[in-house]
Amino acid sequence: FGLRKQGIPSVVSIHDLIFYRFPQYYPWFDRKIYEYKMRYAADHADKIIAISERTKFDLINLFEIDQNRIEVIFQNCDPVFRNKITDAEKQKIRSVYNLPENYLLYVGTIETRKNALLAVKALRELDTDIQLIIIGKDTPYAEKVREYVSKYSLISRVHFLKNVTFNDLPGIYQMADLFLFPSEYEGFGIPVVEALSSGVPVIAATGSCLEEAGGAGSIYIDPKDSSALAAQIKNVLINPEKRQLMIKAGLDHLEQFSDRKIADQLNNLYQNIIKC
Repeated sequence: FGLRKQGIPSVVSIHDLIFYRFPQYYPWFDRKIYEYKMRYAADHADKIIAISERTKFDLINLFEIDQNRIEVIFQNCDPVFRNKITDAEKQKIRSVYNLPENYLLYVGTIETRKNALLAVKALRELDTDIQLIIIGKDTPYAEKVREYVSKYSLISRVHFLKNVTFNDLPGIYQMADLFLFPSEYEGFGIPVVEALSSGVPVIAATGSCLEEAGGAGSIYIDPKDSSALAAQIKNVLINPEKRQLMIKAGLDHLEQFSDRKIADQLNNLYQNIIKC
């Protein structure tokens, strides 16, 4: 409040308008607060940073913001995910969390929108030796996922990890065969970037921004189609060459998210606003 009256240039970064697209996932009062804050900031800022083309699209179409006031600047994940974890450290992590030798990985809050249940449903259609690791904060939706796991006798194949330390997370990523992120909607998708940085191929969902995060080398499925997800998982696991091509394409794609590139984009934006 009051920045414009004082002649102080301002920039607001907006991650997503998920609360507006999917109001059923948010309490009424929270939605009203989010909308007021974001609309006010977007209306009064000299420039708006959207963290994906999808968020820019939503700002234009849902908030009717002039596209010339919006600049897309992507994000990066913590550089620790690019550090190669030693075999000894991997074995230590495997022992601490009782990880299977081979597994699929999901990382993200276990909430309806992020759609972890789709990964569990896909598991039912795959060979019984394939296991799934789920890491994320519980919400009431997590109980729905656990009920499905129990109902279809998947308890030995689906593992929910709690209290995973950040220092151990890169190792858990790097030991995974595949990363699954079937979220219905995201502002960007940092877990996808973490997986690609860890050298793990990604299967994500269509419909939001995940193609931007994952690039052309990743695979995308309908977030409601568990059979399609199962088929693509199987396709990657039985084709080592395809898996390696996906890993390489993912690492190449990450170049556009480099810290240097992002810093230069931010600096140019700030400098241009000052000149105006």
